[in-house]
Amino acid sequence: MIAVATFFWLSYVPIAILSVWRILRNRKVFVEQDLRRIHNDPAIIFQITTRSATRTPVVKRGILSITNSAQKVNFYNYQISVVTDDPDDVRTLTNEKCEVVAVDNDFRTNAIKKGRALQYAVEHRRRVGINTSKQWIFHMDDESYVTPQTILALLKFIREGKGIASEGPIFYRLKFESANRLTAIAESIRPFACYDCVSQMTHPPPLHMHGSNLLVRSDIEDDIEWNFGPTLAEDQMFGFKVYEKYGRGSMGWHGGILLEQPPLNLKDHFFQRRRWILGTIQNLQKFPRWHRYKLIFKSITYFLGFASAAASAAFSVNNYLPMLLSPSYLNYNIVTWQSKLSTLSLDTITNSIASASPVELWIAPIMLFTSLVWLASYQTGLFLNLRYSKIGWAKRLLLHVQTLLLCPIIGLVETFPAFWATIEYGVKKRTTEKTPIYDFYVISK
Repeated sequence: MIAVATFFWLSYVPIAILSVWRILRNRKVFVEQDLRRIHNDPAIIFQITTRSATRTPVVKRGILSITNSAQKVNFYNYQISVVTDDPDDVRTLTNEKCEVVAVDNDFRTNAIKKGRALQYAVEHRRRVGINTSKQWIFHMDDESYVTPQTILALLKFIREGKGIASEGPIFYRLKFESANRLTAIAESIRPFACYDCVSQMTHPPPLHMHGSNLLVRSDIEDDIEWNFGPTLAEDQMFGFKVYEKYGRGSMGWHGGILLEQPPLNLKDHFFQRRRWILGTIQNLQKFPRWHRYKLIFKSITYFLGFASAAASAAFSVNNYLPMLLSPSYLNYNIVTWQSKLSTLSLDTITNSIASASPVELWIAPIMLFTSLVWLASYQTGLFLNLRYSKIGWAKRLLLHVQTLLLCPIIGLVETFPAFWATIEYGVKKRTTEKTPIYDFYVISK
């Protein structure tokens, strides 16, 4: 079992090295710091795509965040567009400063779920003649929350003309204390992983892309569209298609933050991660071979993450838990360790190292490195998520301690959906003639 756990942990080595390198390289541009207000304002449509604003009240919170933030930086050349599948939203949002675009029930397209709504919005703007190079679309989810920094970063990116599609970091501080503690802490991995998003967007094609905090020129979205067929990861396909058609210099990083919220319960967390994996698997055959191999490697690492966590947990429970629960064992080890510490010296340490095998000498520091990076990933991500919250410092410190202690459990919670979804997809594909299309599970907001 030690050998199995070691093998799985070693599979994380390339990711750990790359993660450290991405942080060192991208830390200065991760969040845009140059927030000067220069008045040469482009036209921006803030598009919130939702299943229903009537049943998802946080949409109104997002609308208010846009209007308040725009007012604080004196930006008025914008429009808010709520794209929804629920016709009742026309009445629900009557008093809000936004346009409501209700997707027609009879609308037919190759896209499914959210992609269908996104395609309808493209065709709606095409009908009214605003899919031009002078118009930009900023994509948001139901719960997305804009800040003044967001708007200033968007204006700077557009002003400098460094690309036609870009993204920024997302932090998950909204409803943090209302969410299940495990799912809230598990969301810490996402801001940490987003340091890699900088490299993905500035050195495309991206292996993954957020569907929110996405800024794209309207005429480009009109050209690419969202007709990617039955996929639950339409944003991933969109990113690749932009690169494929417009080249390496077409994409960038605007560095404007967007605030969102973690899944509120374990069920929502599971189905959200499951959708990511299923969407990636559905897209694989649509990518060229070299891009497909990179995605497969990344997915396998995610899959092996659960195997590693499960093997390590099983080994620990089997070997240490019974002994730790035994009072006689605990008393014996206290005396033993006191004796060892009293005789500890440089000679004993040197002898211990000399008696170890070459394999152990190589593996031990590598395992230590990957373990430290893994633990640091949650601590760093949690710091970023709490950075823009109103939680006091004492409670923040407690959350960091809880995260450290709960990391083994959080690792299982975070990686199990990938493990399950991969097996589920393989089994269902063998038992059906066509690739199954999965329902888009709507998580609570």
